[in-house]
Amino acid sequence: MGQLIKIDFNNLDNKKDKNYRNKLVRIRDEIEDYLNLVSRNENDELAIALAAGRFAAMKLTQLTGEIETKKFVNECIITTLKK
Repeated sequence: MGQLIKIDFNNLDNKKDKNYRNKLVRIRDEIEDYLNLVSRNENDELAIALAAGRFAAMKLTQLTGEIETKKFVNECIITTLKK
């Protein structure tokens, strides 16, 4: 998808790691490639998006809290609508 959504990493232990942003980009790209592959193989983009979205929303809420999660999801929506 190309860009890394800005998020407040104050709640994360890895904020001091200089390579953390690069790690996030690598993991994001690998997971997006995998999800696209599974979407094509299953021929069901909605099912894959729902599963990935549910996992992301629940885990992000646990890790960063409700407000940061909502900000992140809103930024994803805004980015998608700009295309």
